[in-house]
Order: sequence, then structure tokens, then C-alpha cells
Amino acid sequence: MRNTKRWMAVVLAAVMVSAAAGCGAKAESQKSEPQTTEAPAQEAEDTPEAEETNTDGETTTVFTDSLGREVEIPAEITRIAPSGNLAQMILYSLAPDLMVGWSADPGEDMTSYFPDEYKNLPVFGTFYGKKATLNKEALIAAEPQIIIDMGEIKGNMAEDLDSLQEQLGIPVIFIKAELADSGEAYRVLGSLLGAEDRAEELAAYCDETISEAQEKAASIAEEDRVSVYYGGGSDGLSANPADSSHGEVINLVGGKNVVETDFDSGANQANMEQLMLWNPDVILFTEEGAYDTVQQDETWKSLPAVANGNVYEVPSIPYNWIDRPPAVNRILGVKWLGNLLYPDVFDYDMTAEAQEFYKLFYRYDLPEDEAAELMALSTYKK
Repeated sequence: MRNTKRWMAVVLAAVMVSAAAGCGAKAESQKSEPQTTEAPAQEAEDTPEAEETNTDGETTTVFTDSLGREVEIPAEITRIAPSGNLAQMILYSLAPDLMVGWSADPGEDMTSYFPDEYKNLPVFGTFYGKKATLNKEALIAAEPQIIIDMGEIKGNMAEDLDSLQEQLGIPVIFIKAELADSGEAYRVLGSLLGAEDRAEELAAYCDETISEAQEKAASIAEEDRVSVYYGGGSDGLSANPADSSHGEVINLVGGKNVVETDFDSGANQANMEQLMLWNPDVILFTEEGAYDTVQQDETWKSLPAVANGNVYEVPSIPYNWIDRPPAVNRILGVKWLGNLLYPDVFDYDMTAEAQEFYKLFYRYDLPEDEAAELMALSTYKK
């Protein structure tokens, strides 16, 4: 009996050693198999992958964003914190009920266009970068499932967003959204949020506007193209170069931005001598007061554009129509500026166009008299 027990113990030990060796080999085999991971591209395709379940029992999916970052996010998104003006504008136009706050305070002029339920959402501040002002307490209290950033790809964004995600413990994704691909940005976001129909409506409007502008601009002969200066600041001398996001709409509609790509005179600050050399056909100003100033200034009045009355202020409520921020507000700006520079080519009823845009993107019924007031210093200038 004692021998039998001894024999059984030997057999059992052998089986255990064999099983352990097998598991070790299997683990080693799995460890040694190379996992092919696609290297992040400058402009990666935004794609959700197969759903999984995390340790909290929440269904998740892996989303590859425009920076090539693979981020585990909730499969069903119901609470979003936008990072930046551009993201909050696109999110508001697509799915405002999912927003738990604003990145930047919309201000009284802007919120007058919004329903009451969105006016008092918390403000989080700038999420990252040199000018970061993030209120982490307000963000955490709002309990977002995800932070969404959108816009132009710049510098070390991937590292910045990875760091932000690690600090907050909240998934952070980036979706590329420049002027030319505004429609695609809506489609990606709509697919992510389960709002495909609404996203397609907005995307189709963007695509049609941009495609139409490209066709119309291509029909304008080089000698007929209008030269444009676009200035900001209260003195109007903060110049916006051709290659900046502030100058994109001018380029798209066939205008010739007199501020060249390589212009750099200390934060792009121009002077009157430079303006005389540029001698633009048309001068545009932001809403910061320069329009009124130049009408009384003798030096400005010596410029032919000013003397001939070809000075205009860009409509700016709730957002500047061509660049501030460089978001979907620029889609309306494409029609407005094209019509202003080339009314025979961009033959639009700008009151009707503004009403359609405000209804579609801002959910606001814009009265005719209000539309006329918005364009009082440009399209309907007397």
C-alpha cells in the first residue's frame, strides 16, 4: 500500500511538471510572437475597433485618432468635454446634449444665440499647451466620459494629449478638422457618437460649399483677382498671412492675400509704410474697432482702398465669419467673402444664406433685419 502511494505521488508530480512546462512554453510562444502595430501617421484614419469590456464592466472600444493614437473609449458616449473653441463649436452643432461644459466661455453675444439649457454649462478653460488654464475641479465634477479635441495638427500634440490623458484619467482623442476637410470631421465624429444622419447633413453642406467655392474661384482670371489685406487689433495692423488659418478663406475664394507667407515683423505686426507698398484693393478688419478708426485717420485715408470705400468689417456674432475661431463659422464666411469680392461669380442672396447657416449649425432662426445688421459694414454697407 505504501509503495502504491509512493508510485501515485511520483506520477502526479510528473504530470504537474509536464503541465507547468507546457504552460510556460505556451506563454513563451505568445510572448515571442511579434504584434504588428501600425506606426502612427501624420494624418491617421480615425477608426473604432472591436468592442471589449474593461475591468469596471463597461463596454469599450479602441479608437485610432488623427494622430495615430490608439485610445480605449466607451462604446456608448453620452458625456463629452470639448477641448478648445473649435471642438466645442462642432460638438454644439452636432450633438449639444452630449456636452457637459464649454472649453471657453461663449460670452453674452454668443449665448444669446443658444437655448437656455446650454448657457450655464461650466467652463473648463484651455486644456493644454503654453496657455493652459484648465480648471480640473470643474472638469472632474462634470464627469465627462471622454475629452475630444479637434482642429489642425500641430507640433507635439500626440505627446501633449497622452500626458493630459494620464493626468486626468479620462480618454482624450483628437480629430483633424481643417477647413477643406470639415465634412469628413463631421462624419468621423457622427460615427463615433451614433449621430450619422445629423453629421451627414452638416458634412454635405460643408462639402458642397467648399467644392462650389473651388470651382468658382478657378473660373476667375488671374488679372481679375482682388488683392486683400485682413487686419486685426484696434489699430488694424495685426496682419494675417496667406498660409495661416486666418487667411484660408481669402485663398479659397480666389482672393490674393497681400500679406505673404514669410511676412514676419514681430507677431505679424504691419505698419502704414508696408500697407502703402502692399496697396490692397480691399481691406478687411475684425470687429475690434479699426473700421471706425480708419475712416477718420488721414494716413489710412490716403490708401486707395479706403478712399474708394472698399473697407469692410467681418461679421462676428456669434463668431467671426472667416477665422475666429478657425472652425465651421468659416463655412458661411466662404460664401460671404466670395460674394463680397466677386458678386457676379458668387451670386448669393446673403440674407438667405446666413439664415440657412444659422438654422442648420446654430439652431437659431435668424430674422432678416438681424442678418442685415450683421452685414451692415460689409455686404449691405451704404
